[in-house]
Amino acid sequence: MSAVQIGPLVFDIARFAAILAALVLVVMGGLVEALARRQGRPLHLPLVGAMLAWVLGARALHVFENRAVFAGEPLSVLAFWQGGFSVLGGFAGLGLVLLVVLLRRPATGMALAGVLTFSAGTGLAVLAFAGAPALALPERAFAALTGPPVVLSQREGRSLVLNLWASWCPPCRREMPMMMELAAAHPEVDVIFANQGEDRGRIGDFLDLEGLAGAGVVLDPDSALMRELGAIGLPTTLFFDADGRVSARVTGELSRAAMLSGMRAAGGDVE
Repeated sequence: MSAVQIGPLVFDIARFAAILAALVLVVMGGLVEALARRQGRPLHLPLVGAMLAWVLGARALHVFENRAVFAGEPLSVLAFWQGGFSVLGGFAGLGLVLLVVLLRRPATGMALAGVLTFSAGTGLAVLAFAGAPALALPERAFAALTGPPVVLSQREGRSLVLNLWASWCPPCRREMPMMMELAAAHPEVDVIFANQGEDRGRIGDFLDLEGLAGAGVVLDPDSALMRELGAIGLPTTLFFDADGRVSARVTGELSRAAMLSGMRAAGGDVE
């Protein structure tokens, strides 16, 4: 399982785990505060502060690790919806808040430590349970918008970035110019844009409207790849190493830093 769908909403499994952990933090924190009041020892746990500390710490370390990318696009630091969080940075932020509370109010700090441990354990358990599904690239050929058909399983020692997209999908439209730019800048990595469910005319109209080339675009009119690769939402981007094994996958809009990180994880010689 790599993503979770709740009604019309689709969440990458890492984002779902973080949201669930935050909900558990709020519920457990509320229960602990209510119990303390009943015992005549009221507590005021800084739950909102703890969540903000995790988010800001996680984002700050991610930005620092990818500072060369963000230096060229400083406003993208604020694009939280694209993902890009360091778990280590998040826990460092939580640790700082917990240390301050422990020093100022030991009883409150101990209660907060228990709640944080339980909520973090919930999120980590979701990630451990989800695991990484074993996927195989299809061996059949896909018609390309330009050029010869493409067989995804023929790696020939090259890693692959496979982006499942459609022109009606707003996040797909936003991320595609950046992804095509990086594909052109790193020809040592195969980047394939597999359109889901649309015909040549609609795909060509979209690319012309956006001023994008058709290189790397293949057609999947029956959306078979979504079923075969377990994608439940668009865009979905999968990173395969040279042996065809999945090294990373992202459901939802991809940032430049995440794209480069995924290419490196797949074995691409990307700076």
